[in-house]
Amino acid sequence: MIWLLAFQLAAGPLAVSPVQHYERAKQDFAERKFSEAVSEVNIALHESPYMVPALVLKARLAQFAHSPDVAKSCLITAITADPTSEEAQFFLGLFYYNQNDFKLAISPLQTAQTLSPKSPLPAFYLAMTHEAMGDTAQASELYQQAENLSPEKSPQSALILVAYGRFLLALGRTQDGIGKIRRAIEDDPDSREAHYELAKELDEEGDLKNAVVEAERALTLPELSIRDAQIHYLLAKLYMRLKEPDLAKAHLEKFQAAPQTTVR
Repeated sequence: MIWLLAFQLAAGPLAVSPVQHYERAKQDFAERKFSEAVSEVNIALHESPYMVPALVLKARLAQFAHSPDVAKSCLITAITADPTSEEAQFFLGLFYYNQNDFKLAISPLQTAQTLSPKSPLPAFYLAMTHEAMGDTAQASELYQQAENLSPEKSPQSALILVAYGRFLLALGRTQDGIGKIRRAIEDDPDSREAHYELAKELDEEGDLKNAVVEAERALTLPELSIRDAQIHYLLAKLYMRLKEPDLAKAHLEKFQAAPQTTVR
């Protein structure tokens, strides 16, 4: 045993496998340590260039770094290596969706749906893709599929319900849309998007006080797709209509202080 220990010490530390580098990268990504994740995933791919999960992870990191060409190359390589990878197909479809290449998004998303028929996400992004293309009938069917497949009382189901609700509101189905958004809040009380969307609809209905309650609640929740400035803008309008000019002014100043790219 002593000679074995001496041999191990002389040989140095055991080599780290590509899979271990990938697992480290995945953990770093989950902890939002992006530079560390990039380093680990690059080592994994240097040693195993066609490791599909690592290629997908590198693509996701590239999108965070605003490098769409790298992301696209990694995903196409991943699908070439394994066309049956639901993850690679889904993220390629998501990539095209985020690039507004809606026609190109459909095929990989449909393939992902076929490979993983019980997953709500391919149906969900297919619904949004068809909505963006103006195909409301297909979008409606896919939104319902995504809702049926999504786990109850979860942030994922809330995300789907908010998008479904917005879609129904855009079709003029006001009560159905508001019903979906209220269900989203039941599924995830901390959904900023759901509280913000409900505040906007209550504003449209003239229920200003409850709209303020929902908007103020949204402002306390973590900032994701809905920016603080959007909520400040809505609150400024609401407080002005409620004849509370000091509060309206305070929120308007915060809106004006935000970057001008903010969507109202």
